[in-house]
Amino acid sequence: MAVVRAVRDIFFPFLAFGARAFGGPVAQIADLESEFVERRGWVERDRFRRALAVYQLLPGPEAHEMCCYLGAVRGGPLGAIAAGLGFMLPGLALMLVACALHAMLDLASPAAAHALAAMQLVAAALIVRAAWRLLRPLLAWRQAAARAPCIVALAACALSIWWFAPEPSAVAAGAAAPREIGAPLLFVHGLTAGIVTFGGAYTAIPYVASVAAGAHGWMTQGAFLDGVAIASVLPAPLVIFGTFVGFQGAGLVGALAFTAGIFLPAFAFTVLGFGAIERLVSSTPARRALDIAGALAIGVMVGAAFHIVFDAATGWMRRDVPFDSMTPLLLAAFTYAVWVSKGRFAAPVVVIAAGAAGAIYGALR
Repeated sequence: MAVVRAVRDIFFPFLAFGARAFGGPVAQIADLESEFVERRGWVERDRFRRALAVYQLLPGPEAHEMCCYLGAVRGGPLGAIAAGLGFMLPGLALMLVACALHAMLDLASPAAAHALAAMQLVAAALIVRAAWRLLRPLLAWRQAAARAPCIVALAACALSIWWFAPEPSAVAAGAAAPREIGAPLLFVHGLTAGIVTFGGAYTAIPYVASVAAGAHGWMTQGAFLDGVAIASVLPAPLVIFGTFVGFQGAGLVGALAFTAGIFLPAFAFTVLGFGAIERLVSSTPARRALDIAGALAIGVMVGAAFHIVFDAATGWMRRDVPFDSMTPLLLAAFTYAVWVSKGRFAAPVVVIAAGAAGAIYGALR
């Protein structure tokens, strides 16, 4: 009974967190630190960031892995599973609904296109706020101990902005011919994506695109981009786009198979390797190295996220987008809105309000 109570006390806080985890991995990690380190005090900030550095060296979505880590700190292996499931279930449920709606609705209609575009801008605004929250503690030049992590973070940020610069890929090259694919093979593809994509969700996107929407894929490239766009505005790990990819291959069974595959490594690393991770995090000789690695991880994440924000602000100059030249002004307005908004449900309220306003604007044009 005590075990059930302990798991429940971990599952429900992460279920509530997952229901409002908008903004992608950068925002989610910043919010995890705010909620479970600063407000709840489950671990110390230094320990949290050293653990983040360890997970940055492993494949898989860092935000989900950090949820599993916090759950393991609180309740061992069962706590890791409870935290990971709590975090991902709201987004999984919403993505399954989105899959069904995508199959029925015309997302190219003015109302739907403007609603999605407005919510994408709010997601970009959440990333801007989260990037500042992650970098701010490192920007302490007056403290000698903080100078090296600060330099590393800024250098990693600059390098990753260059490294993650968009390049022509299979997704943009043409249309793939859709075909049916079985759930077992979808699970294998998802598992491969979860194992080989180091650096989190941002690096998972081009790999999954090459498999799912390439020459031998099972979905069109336009549909793949729809899945990534939908995932970017859901309260979920960004790799939840894998659910959409699986749905395109084999319906509900395929969606669950691909999702199970892509998330399995994130659970396994913590459930099976928590002891080793804790010894590394607690090791005095390793602390300085992990402090530097943690700063490196933050710099890489912020740099990788830069292109999402930059593309949201400047995409109208390269292609037709719903709000045209108004886009940068709207991004600035949404950034201000999420920056000053207070309360646990402030982010989802801003996202929903922006989507509703965008839909109305599109319908009236």
